[in-house]
Amino acid sequence: MPTEADETILGNPSMTEVVEDLSLRKARACYEAIQLDESLRDRYSAHVIIGADTIVYTDKILGKPEDAEDAYNMLDSYRGTYHYVVTGISLIDVDSGASDVMSEITKVWCVNYSDEDIHSYLSLAEPYDKAGAYAIQGYFGRYIDHIEGDYENVVGLPFYRIEEKLKPYL
Repeated sequence: MPTEADETILGNPSMTEVVEDLSLRKARACYEAIQLDESLRDRYSAHVIIGADTIVYTDKILGKPEDAEDAYNMLDSYRGTYHYVVTGISLIDVDSGASDVMSEITKVWCVNYSDEDIHSYLSLAEPYDKAGAYAIQGYFGRYIDHIEGDYENVVGLPFYRIEEKLKPYL
């Protein structure tokens, strides 16, 4: 259910605090929309809302690139080194409003690719709607040396963490 949530980051939170807060804002926006509409409350009774947000972190938070220059700078910063992919996940029980918030961190190591490699990648549509300007499961995957952590987290959602938290609801 698409919702509108304020994604303004205030202060100097850690990478996990940022994604946990943003995921909870998104989940709460959905929860509030459901609570305001009796037909939605009935429809989604006994359901759990999942809100999520993902960032890439080097020495700062990287979201989706604003333009090709921003994407280039992001990709340039990963060459021959590592960065973190961090996802916050919030679960809210529609009936009780009880929530659970968690995050997953994966360390991603990149090979030392060239400027030409970056420019070639930027000619594709892939980097522009992804946090950190790449999709590990796409063309950019050839530049990943290895990861430490959950591959699904880098793709977009650490499902195994969610599955564990949802077991009591099944």
